[in-house]
Amino acid sequence: MISLRACAASLVLVGAIFATHVVKPQESAGLQRPLREFPSAIGAANGEDHPFDARVVETIGADDYINRAYVSGTPPVELYIGYYKDQGSGDKIHSPKNCLPGSGWEPVHSTSVQIGTINGAPLLVNEYLVAQGTRRDMVLYWYQTHGRIIASEYWAKFWLVADALKHRSTDGAIIRIWTTAADGEEAAQARAVDFATRVYPQVAGFLPN
Repeated sequence: MISLRACAASLVLVGAIFATHVVKPQESAGLQRPLREFPSAIGAANGEDHPFDARVVETIGADDYINRAYVSGTPPVELYIGYYKDQGSGDKIHSPKNCLPGSGWEPVHSTSVQIGTINGAPLLVNEYLVAQGTRRDMVLYWYQTHGRIIASEYWAKFWLVADALKHRSTDGAIIRIWTTAADGEEAAQARAVDFATRVYPQVAGFLPN
C-alpha cells in the first residue's frame, strides 16, 4: 500500500511541476542588497571570503552567493548562502541531504534543532553530523524565503508551489552552516546553533519581502 507520506510527496511534486511550468512566474525583483554586503563580523568572529571556482559556481547555479569562514578564538564556522531568483523546475537548489554523500561526506545521524522562535513557535532547522574518514563535522541548513524559515524539503516544495500560484514568484535561498566536531559533538552543535541564531535575522534583511 502506498503510504500517506508518499502520496503527499507525489502531490507536492506534481504541484511544483505545474506551478513552475504551467504558471509562468514573474521574475523576482531580486535581493534587497547583494550578498557580498552580508556582515563580515558575526559576534566575535570575522569573516573571510572563500569564493568557489567557476565550475562549482556553474554547478550550484545561484544568482548570488557567499561562502565565508568566520574565525574567532574558537574553531571557525563556515557560512554558505545561495539565492535563486527563479527555481524553474523546483530542483535548482541543491539539498545538502543529497549533495553531501556525493562529495564524500556520509551522514552519521540527522535530526532537527531549534535556533529560535517565531510568534512563540519553535524555529527548527536541519542538523547533520557527517563523517569523512575519521573526520566529523556538524552541518546545519535551512531554506529561507518570504519571511519563512523551512527545514523540510517537502515543505520547501509546498511553499514553492504556493508562492508560484499566489505571487507568481519562485525565488528562494538556502543557508548552510558548517563547523568541525573535532572538539566534540555537543560543542560543535552549540557553536553552530549560536551562529545560526545570529545569522538568520540578518539574512531576512537581504531577501525580497
